[in-house]
Amino acid sequence: METDHTLANQYKPKKVKILLIGEAPGWVEKNFYRANTNLYRTILAAFKELYGDFSSAEEFLQFFKSAGCFLDHLSLVPVERHDILKRKLERQNGITGLNERLKIYQPETVIILMKALEKQVQQAIDLSEIQSIQNQTTVSYPAGSNTNYLACVRGLVSILQTTVVLD
Repeated sequence: METDHTLANQYKPKKVKILLIGEAPGWVEKNFYRANTNLYRTILAAFKELYGDFSSAEEFLQFFKSAGCFLDHLSLVPVERHDILKRKLERQNGITGLNERLKIYQPETVIILMKALEKQVQQAIDLSEIQSIQNQTTVSYPAGSNTNYLACVRGLVSILQTTVVLD
């Protein structure tokens, strides 16, 4: 089975215009780029609201890529969400790696996909010293309730409608 990193890189645009940053990739069988996570369904819902239906997951992921969007994570290893101390440690440990990837991506827009990640993502951005970011926002993570899901979709639609420019 291909690694999550290999799978994600298949959908990485040449120029990352909009970088969405989550906490960590899912466990082996669950992954945004396998189109089988709540986060995938939420981001898909936001894009469908703006651009209409997609005939397949592959069509959506190719559209996501062609729009210059890419999903990365603060931590590159899956995080056990019920172990709060380990989770916080993994977030802290992810700052350096994200900092280095930000230097490569040079995104114009950064969307942080969980309010609890703002501090560490901002630290990575500050460390990277990149000047490319024109828009930065944080949306609720779409877990736990329909309210969070709807807040995430609304937040994504709001930023995407002003930042996605299709070539």
